[in-house]
Amino acid sequence: MSYNSVESALATIIKKASGYSATNVAQGDYRVLAKGNAKAVILQPGAFIRSQAAESWKRSQWNVNVEIYIAFGGEISTVAGNIRTERQSIIDKIDQYPTLDSASGVVLAELAGGGEPEMWQIGAQQFWKQVMICRVEERALINVQEDPY
Repeated sequence: MSYNSVESALATIIKKASGYSATNVAQGDYRVLAKGNAKAVILQPGAFIRSQAAESWKRSQWNVNVEIYIAFGGEISTVAGNIRTERQSIIDKIDQYPTLDSASGVVLAELAGGGEPEMWQIGAQQFWKQVMICRVEERALINVQEDPY
């Protein structure tokens, strides 16, 4: 397993939420925002921590930045309501798949927190953006090639 595998598994889970698919969920590709989507999610690498869990086991905590974008238009109260709804939809979907649908090595995936929504613009299009952090713990068997003693 690797960070890329974790991020791909998370993208697959988000696509299970209502209104999300390959057209508006991307891994590091902001071009999805230029396609006229009313909402989108872009996943980006965050911080990580690795440690030895046992002699031949590594424990990795991967943080994935889950960037939610809601197209800005109309009444501010409507857009604010939309970001609340979409945020909760993604939280609920990840809660339903705490091992990212049994992804190899994943022990627990959970949304750990997020920042405040902010205005974001790409070209002429404006969005409300909120970044949430999904913390994924993975354990992997490693093949040690040297004698540590």
